[in-house]
Amino acid sequence: MIKFYSPQIGEEEIKAVIECLRSGHVSQGKYVEQFQKDFSKFIGTKFSLAVSSGTAALHLALLALGIKNGDEVLVPSYTFIAPANAALYVGATPKFVDIEKGTFCLNPSLLENSITNRTKAIIAVHLYGLSCDMDRIMSFAKKHDLYVIEDCAQALGSEYKGKKAGNFSDVSCFSFYENKFITTGEGGMCCTNNENIAKRI
Repeated sequence: MIKFYSPQIGEEEIKAVIECLRSGHVSQGKYVEQFQKDFSKFIGTKFSLAVSSGTAALHLALLALGIKNGDEVLVPSYTFIAPANAALYVGATPKFVDIEKGTFCLNPSLLENSITNRTKAIIAVHLYGLSCDMDRIMSFAKKHDLYVIEDCAQALGSEYKGKKAGNFSDVSCFSFYENKFITTGEGGMCCTNNENIAKRI
C-alpha cells in the first residue's frame, strides 16, 4: 500500500502535546495564539485564525465574504468535496470548472465561459503541492469583481513566483487533518491580510 501521507510524530511533538493537555488549554489560549502567530509569520499574512477543520475554514471564508443563497461559487472539478460543500453550506451553488492537465489545478482559460451574473467567488485549490496560476485567476477576479479563496490544504509551504501559497487571495484556507503537512489531528486555519475579513471570521 502506498500511503498518501503518514504523520511524523517524534518525542518533541509528544512532549508538547502532553504539556498542552496538562495546561487544560486544548482549543484556545497561549498554544493556539502562538500557533496563529507563527503560522502568519511563515505564510506571510497579517492574520491567521485557527478553526476546527479545513472545511470549516472554507465555510467561514465564504460567510465572511458575504456569499449567500442564490450566489454561485466557481470550484475545480477535480479535488476533495470540501470546496463544493462549503458553497452549499451558505446556500450558494458550486459551479464546476475543469482543471489543467499538468497541474490538476483550476484552468484559468475556462473561467470566462463559466461565470454568470450570479457568480460571486472562486475557490482556487492548490493540489498535490502544485500551485494554481494565481496571476491569471486574480486578474480575472479583479476584472469581474469576484472574491477569491485559496484552498491550501495540500499546499502548505508551496510557492508561486517566490511567494507562499495563501498570499494571493482575499482569504486562504489550510487543513491540519492527519494526512496534511502539519497535523493537529483535526483543525484548520483561515489567513487574510484584510482586518475586516479577519474580524468577521
